[in-house]
Amino acid sequence: MFTESLTQFGRRSFAKLAAAGAVMALTGTGALAQDDAANFYEGKTVTIYVGFSPGGGYDLYGRLAADFLGDHIPGNPTVIVENMPGAGGRRAAQFLYQAAPQDGTALSVIVQSIALDSATGAIPGDLDASEFNAIGRLTANYEMGIVWHEMPVKSFEDAKVHEIAFGSTGAGSASYFVPKMLNDIEGTKFNVIAGYRGTSASTLAMEQGEIDAAMIGLAGLRASRPDWLPDGTAVPIWQLAVEPHPDFPDVPAVGQLGNTDADKEMLRLVAGAASVGRSLVTTPNVPAERVEILRTAFDEMLQDADFQAAVTQRNQEIDPATGAELQQIIADQMNVSDAAIEQIRGYLVAE
Repeated sequence: MFTESLTQFGRRSFAKLAAAGAVMALTGTGALAQDDAANFYEGKTVTIYVGFSPGGGYDLYGRLAADFLGDHIPGNPTVIVENMPGAGGRRAAQFLYQAAPQDGTALSVIVQSIALDSATGAIPGDLDASEFNAIGRLTANYEMGIVWHEMPVKSFEDAKVHEIAFGSTGAGSASYFVPKMLNDIEGTKFNVIAGYRGTSASTLAMEQGEIDAAMIGLAGLRASRPDWLPDGTAVPIWQLAVEPHPDFPDVPAVGQLGNTDADKEMLRLVAGAASVGRSLVTTPNVPAERVEILRTAFDEMLQDADFQAAVTQRNQEIDPATGAELQQIIADQMNVSDAAIEQIRGYLVAE
């Protein structure tokens, strides 16, 4: 019987059948692996680490994800947020890379400059950002340089005339080195004052008259201070992006500034962080099956009607990217010239 069948179908057809059987076996193995990964999360706690203090943009998006992500992970684990401020978000990134559990229970709303920080060696421990497993982007994030309305500064050009006390989280953070770059390259007069523990501290300091300006993510600003831009309480004079946000076409994008080719490449690299924005990643060594479960859960969360209602209620913006897309964004940003990296590195070193 077997011989007759082999003669009937021919050796080539038999080979195809054998290959199909092998694929089925592999598919079955993959399904078992998926089942094991799903069972893993039952009864577990997933922690989303946020490298900034409560109340800022990273924190707001971390808590948004924490409220809904667990509903879409098989086993429905508890999802919590743990704030780990320090070094402009790099402390949490370093923890995630080197010390956090490598099993898919540790996530982070990663600092959006992670590719830049990795390429320049700004984070100790030889961190390679491309080794993080990207889960997905909640939104791109345009960091806005905003000035308090009582200042005589209403445009970027005005910042070249008037001295401005600019609040920053500290040396090494974008809120520290971007205004210094603009001073050197464009001739602005930002007096950078370090030591504010996150966006919420900077916005409060502006309200109290301690500082004149700060760098704040547009999405977080609209969520926490929704009236500031529409009513002119804060005036945007530049935006950390490669191209202007559609709502602010006349506010200069840092990635379009610069006079020399070297300056332009450096500013484009720094401004590229906007496309990482507020994104979730997990640790480097998570099994592929669990990474896929987390990515699927993220995608399903975006379609959740309750999630979408919360986005509207909290005045948050969503401009998503899949885990695979985010992985490529980070890899592309790390593909930069040595000359640009060396030029930037001087700004990242604490003074």
